[in-house]
Amino acid sequence: MAFQLPSSALRALILCGVISAASSFGQVDRSKLFDKEDAYIRAEVASHFFRGAVLVGIDGKIAFEKAYGSGDEEWGTNNTVHTKFRIASLGKQFTGACILLLQERGLLNVHDPISRYLSGLPQAWQAITIHHLLTHTSGIPNYTSSPEIARINRTGATPQQMIELVADKPLDFTPGTKWNYSNTGYILLGMIIEKISGLSYYEFVKKNILDPLGMMNSGYDRATDIIKERASGYQIIDGHVANADFIDMSVPFAAGDIYSTVEDMYRWNEALAEDGRLLSAESRKQMFTEYPEATHEGQHYGYGVVISRLKFGRLLYYHGGGISGFASSLQRYPNDRVSIVILSNLETYQPWELGDRIASDLFGQPLPTRH
Repeated sequence: MAFQLPSSALRALILCGVISAASSFGQVDRSKLFDKEDAYIRAEVASHFFRGAVLVGIDGKIAFEKAYGSGDEEWGTNNTVHTKFRIASLGKQFTGACILLLQERGLLNVHDPISRYLSGLPQAWQAITIHHLLTHTSGIPNYTSSPEIARINRTGATPQQMIELVADKPLDFTPGTKWNYSNTGYILLGMIIEKISGLSYYEFVKKNILDPLGMMNSGYDRATDIIKERASGYQIIDGHVANADFIDMSVPFAAGDIYSTVEDMYRWNEALAEDGRLLSAESRKQMFTEYPEATHEGQHYGYGVVISRLKFGRLLYYHGGGISGFASSLQRYPNDRVSIVILSNLETYQPWELGDRIASDLFGQPLPTRH
């Protein structure tokens, strides 16, 4: 399976808040509410094969956390709240934050052309800026459309080989004029991070994000590594659970090569919401700005984050992800100080819809209309 977001995930992409206002949705009987959510999720396990972990945070504290279903069908082991899942495109959050950290250190400017840092780019890419890559407004085609992707998913590839898949193709549009999701752009961002820092992408993420935030159960997903409590990934074939297709995790690179747990992703979410803990106020402003050119179906794309007011009439920062065997969702309602993290080891499940249901019950409002 090619590394890509399911089409519905483009309408339900992710996370992270910067506003610390008190919860505004009033008090509910959370014990009864989360008993209701637990019963619903257990029904999803029985009827739709859901497997994964769910965490809800309110006012900076974990209000609900539970794991469901099988982490490994062949060994008969169940998921736990400490199970490690591939988070797919949620990793774009880390890439965006790394770029902003480099900017804070005076090593780049997001409005610089990428050709200042990377050589040998096609002529049509010379004027594309880092900002264009971060907001998916570069016009660079998504590598997942390449006919070579099925083979490369199995063999692996270097970042340079990945961008060469589309380097000879025309741009989808003039940079900065439209929005179109492009994993290729985040591959290029990872290459820029490596070029400027002198570290591998993962070393930079580990040194500047994972270690400082205590995200000890997150890392770079390599098939050769022994990773304790790593979930196996699954798909549904003819109504039955089956092993997911293999993908070499060198392929997604900085577009989604990270594994994590629900607790670590909540820790990440809270760090972004806490003034000065990871990014400066100016960097957070850039990350969560609603850029007019990066608009899609009434929502805006910041730096690795979708910004929406379409669900429950509330400000929402969110992202979703999908990769062979896994699906993920990270939603934050910053004004309400509510975070919903769902990681699943079933690629066909849509965890952002489960997140919407939980939010609907929390806010006492009907589910948003599906488009």
